[in-house]
Amino acid sequence: MIAQIIFTGVDALPTITFLGLAAGFVFTFRLISILDSVGAADDIVNLLVNIICLGIGPFLSAIILISRTGSAIVVDIGNMKLHGEIEGLEMLGININNYLIAPRLIGTAISQLAITVYFTFIALVFGITLSGLMVSTSHFEFIYEIGTAFTPFLVMVFVIKNLLFGYVIAATACYSGLNIRTSPTEVPQQATRAIVNSLVAIFIIEGLLAVALL
Repeated sequence: MIAQIIFTGVDALPTITFLGLAAGFVFTFRLISILDSVGAADDIVNLLVNIICLGIGPFLSAIILISRTGSAIVVDIGNMKLHGEIEGLEMLGININNYLIAPRLIGTAISQLAITVYFTFIALVFGITLSGLMVSTSHFEFIYEIGTAFTPFLVMVFVIKNLLFGYVIAATACYSGLNIRTSPTEVPQQATRAIVNSLVAIFIIEGLLAVALL
């Protein structure tokens, strides 16, 4: 599980950092600038919380996990199955679900939550800092106001959403990896299928949560 967290979370930090800075400029800075110019400053904090923290942050982090971790899990488990390693473990009486599947599910879910927190922090702080330097120094107050705007309910939604994203991504990848039978050509096919199925699942979960929170 620790190895999964390191690969999924720690190794992805350079990519997440770059995307966080880009999102801070493209979304946070521009959103603050547009809303401030039309006189809707009172709604900026609520929009930043809902769009960046609860929307863009979890979704982009999930996309990174699908492209990196999801495909890697399929290849890893698929190659183990092709080489007879999984069958060997079962013959030794080792529970595959406990030894291979559960650590990946838990590690990926924890990593999804961690990198989303890291991503949203960078996107918000960088965007607000740019806005404070280039538009108005009063915008620095948004950093404090966003922290106070997070109610216990929003924190719960944020945590559950990210854990669910990570769990679904890992579960889909593990299922696709275990579906590989005898041919090496099945590995890229199942990896592609896992990516598509994970994307579909993420969109469905996002839509269901959006409807539930209306």
